Amino acid sequence: MPVQGPLHGFHLPDANDDPQKASAWAPKSKRRALVVAAIFVFLVLSLVLSLLLDGAFQAIRAQSSITGPLTGLAPLMLIGAASAIWLDRKLFLASRPAFALPGEPYDERQQGLVAMATRRGFKLALALMLIVAGVGASPLPAAYVIGLGLGAFTLAISGPQLVLAWVLDASDYDVTGAADGDAFDD
Repeated sequence: MPVQGPLHGFHLPDANDDPQKASAWAPKSKRRALVVAAIFVFLVLSLVLSLLLDGAFQAIRAQSSITGPLTGLAPLMLIGAASAIWLDRKLFLASRPAFALPGEPYDERQQGLVAMATRRGFKLALALMLIVAGVGASPLPAAYVIGLGLGAFTLAISGPQLVLAWVLDASDYDVTGAADGDAFDD
């Protein structure tokens, strides 16, 4: 059975998925900083990809070697891609209360969280599509439109997780059950 929750097609469950470890992401400020960092990395990767594509397109038009433009920015792109993978892993932990791994129960509360995040994520995707369409109508080179489009696509896919990491309450990370009030009743 796959992971249940927001769209997250590349997740491979491991020992770090323990809900106890996800409780470290309960502070809202920590999760919001992660969301801002993820958006920043996606934007930087879009810019670097745009520069790579523009350099490659110009080299092809000039009928010269494309290795020149690629050698300077390719290491930066690899570092950015590794950072994006690391951030995606942290986003999973930051939105862990909405996920159920194989063998874990997936309740109505989690389904409600996912539905809310998906609705808001679709609004984000619509806004990103409008931005990409506006940039596509501008006189910018095609490489920049392609780079921005791919960056917008990655943000749209990650949208529900970004929304969850932004809006979850600290009480959603309580896996001990002490927040139910039963532990303090005499």
